[in-house]
Amino acid sequence: MPRERIGRGGAENAEGSVNLRTILCVLCASAVLTLTPACGYRALYAGAPERVHVKLVRTLVPDAIASDEVASGVREELARQGALEAGDGYPRVEIEVLRADEASEGISAGANGPLARGTDVAIVARAWLRRAPGAPPEGDSGDLRAEEAITTDVTEGALDPRASGFHHADALRAAARRLGKKLAHKVMGEPAASEDTLEGL
Repeated sequence: MPRERIGRGGAENAEGSVNLRTILCVLCASAVLTLTPACGYRALYAGAPERVHVKLVRTLVPDAIASDEVASGVREELARQGALEAGDGYPRVEIEVLRADEASEGISAGANGPLARGTDVAIVARAWLRRAPGAPPEGDSGDLRAEEAITTDVTEGALDPRASGFHHADALRAAARRLGKKLAHKVMGEPAASEDTLEGL
């Protein structure tokens, strides 16, 4: 009888050791998953937001207001995240506005020949973080694009260039502000999709 009790105790101790090892393995695995960023990718502002400045360093777009709207979109999104620092200085998000695109959408008959029923207006830019003068860029967004579609303004069967000009400018600036928000997300290490729908982009 004593031997039988000792045998049972040994079995219970062995089972307890196995359970303890299993629990420790699970805890270790959880810690590794928690501390290791997925695919080596981490948000720039994980934890307490780092406050950064915003600087438009280059633009190749004739519409200066549209370029400013890109920067305004970046500032707006950073402010929403509590990560915007006013004024100039470092660290800062640097923005490069690369180009503006447009393409016709559909064809209709006009008094003086075929007319586009609408126009896709788009703007392309990129951004990155620079922590100090001369420091290498971090978190480069790559080229991102945003677009707006506008209807062609027609008066008595003919294109109304004045109204079309106003709507074109408004659409480009709306796309630029939305693009700025996308750039902020990318620089912060968050997902943001480029609207690459034009042929050849």
